[in-house]
Amino acid sequence: MPLDPSQFSRNEAWILFRLNDAPVRTESDGDFDAMAIMEITSRMIFGMELVPLAEQQLSELHSRRLLTASAKQAGGRPAYLYVASEQEAEQLTIAAAAMGVTVRRVPESDLAAITREAREGFAAHISGGRAQ
Repeated sequence: MPLDPSQFSRNEAWILFRLNDAPVRTESDGDFDAMAIMEITSRMIFGMELVPLAEQQLSELHSRRLLTASAKQAGGRPAYLYVASEQEAEQLTIAAAAMGVTVRRVPESDLAAITREAREGFAAHISGGRAQ
C-alpha cells in the first residue's frame, strides 16, 4: 500500500531512494547511482550521494555521510527511514540504527508516487530535458 505523507508529522519520516532510472555515466570515473534522502511530508531532498554502480549499495562511509548531511539540513533526525525492499541497504541500516533511526523496508511501488517528481526532475536535469 503506497505511503501517505499526511500520516506523518514534519521530519518524522524520510525516504531513501534512487533518483536515476539509468546509470549516471562519467567518462573518467565509471557509472553511478544517485541515492537521495527526502523528507516525506515536504518532499524536500536533504542529501544525495553518488554510489559507484559496482558497489551496488551505499557503503558505510556513504551511508553515514548521507544521513549526517541530511540530519544537518533537516535540523534533526527522523524516527523512520523508508527504503525500498528491492534496494541493497545493509550498511545504511546499520548506520541508521547507530543514529537511532528505524529503517522500514517497503516495496518500491509504495514509494513511487512520493518520489516521482524528484526522479523526473533529476532525469530532466541530467539529460538536458531528454529522456534518461
